[in-house]
Amino acid sequence: MEPEEGKISVWVCREEKLVSGLTKRTTCADVVKVLLEDQNLQQGVSAAMLSGSPQSYCLVEKWRGFERILPNKTKILRLWSAWGHEQENVRFVLLKNDASLPNNGPRSAEARVVQSRDSGGPGGLLKGTARTCWTAAAAAANLSQDKQRRIVRKAFRKLDKINRKKEQEVCKDNGSVEKMETLVHLVISQDHTIRQQIQRIKELDREIERFEAKVHFDRIKRHGVNYVQDTYMVESPDAPAPSDCKRKAERQDARYTAEVLAQFEEYACRCEEVVRLQEELTEREALVESITGEIQEELNQRWMLREEKGAEATQDAESIKEDVPFSASGEADAEDEQLLDKERLKTQLDTSLYIGLRLKTDLDAMRGDLDLSLALWETKESELLDLLAKVETMEMEQANQKVTDDDDDDGKEEPGASSAEADPGSAEGSSSGWVEQARGLSKACSTNDEDSDTGLSSMHSQDSDNPPVCESLV
Repeated sequence: MEPEEGKISVWVCREEKLVSGLTKRTTCADVVKVLLEDQNLQQGVSAAMLSGSPQSYCLVEKWRGFERILPNKTKILRLWSAWGHEQENVRFVLLKNDASLPNNGPRSAEARVVQSRDSGGPGGLLKGTARTCWTAAAAAANLSQDKQRRIVRKAFRKLDKINRKKEQEVCKDNGSVEKMETLVHLVISQDHTIRQQIQRIKELDREIERFEAKVHFDRIKRHGVNYVQDTYMVESPDAPAPSDCKRKAERQDARYTAEVLAQFEEYACRCEEVVRLQEELTEREALVESITGEIQEELNQRWMLREEKGAEATQDAESIKEDVPFSASGEADAEDEQLLDKERLKTQLDTSLYIGLRLKTDLDAMRGDLDLSLALWETKESELLDLLAKVETMEMEQANQKVTDDDDDDGKEEPGASSAEADPGSAEGSSSGWVEQARGLSKACSTNDEDSDTGLSSMHSQDSDNPPVCESLV
């Protein structure tokens, strides 16, 4: 019975029949025709009761005890979908036009109306629902087409109003749901905030308790365990001890207060001094920045003036060359040449001055390196002389040892003695060779010292075969 499926149920002679295959163009007349054709195919009493043409039948709409005749051109599927949620309370009944109602007022579908048997109407012998159907069909036949259209339009307007009310109720429900969700979120956020505040209050309480305990222990150290009792207990003449303790505690408090005050004053003085030094430092930095800016500005101005003078000189020379014709005298050419020579000499002088300064700087650096190399040279020479002295002593010890060995071996043969005499000679020759080599090295060092005293040219002389040690060090 859903509109999407294109099906509706119609009651025919107290029997519900399902009509399917409906479209948006299907009218009530089409439904009546189909129902009559279906009844004609059947056999029995019900088929005999529905005899006649389709124009003599109509569909009656029943809703909550109200009835109304549907015109033949009414779109049945559109009407069915317009009912919306009230489709469960709507029923369609097939009746004859002759069995129409006498009036259009509301009446119950279950009412049982009994008329007199003497009435000459066609429904005089009918009773209950059958008579109701008969009177409804008769009333539908008496209505005009315009009146039927007005009735249908009014019904559609009522249905639209009902649907709009239901939509508004749904929107209100949605709005109330959103408001409830907003309130729930607000309550949750407030609960979270309250929990955070409670946690913070607990932390502050713990800090306060910790501070109070610290103060209590400090007072116990200074005034004793019973400092509270000594403070609030009334003094009596029989108990002089508490007064002494109290005075002692007061003196300690005064001493402690004085120390704290002195420390605070010292701290304040140091802070003031730091602030003053900071201000002085900022002033000095500002002064340095201003002086640096002035120096840079002065250098820039001088450089610009020098450039302007050079540009003016070149422009004057060019203007003189342009103004003076080729037939000018030789004196003007001589003056121009003198000016050019003057500028050239000035440029060369500046260049030579710069080169001289660079050479002087390099010379100072080389002199420093030379002094360093000479110091290293002297240390190496002293080490070498020490080594030579050690070698000589070792050779002397070896010679003495051999002499003692020869004295012990007097009973040996002469060839052995001659060989023993030859060995000291060879030792003396080797020792003399070491000494000569050391002396040659010392002489070479002395000659290098003399060459270094003469100047830098001795370092690069090509006459000496061996390069000096300082040259490799530099």
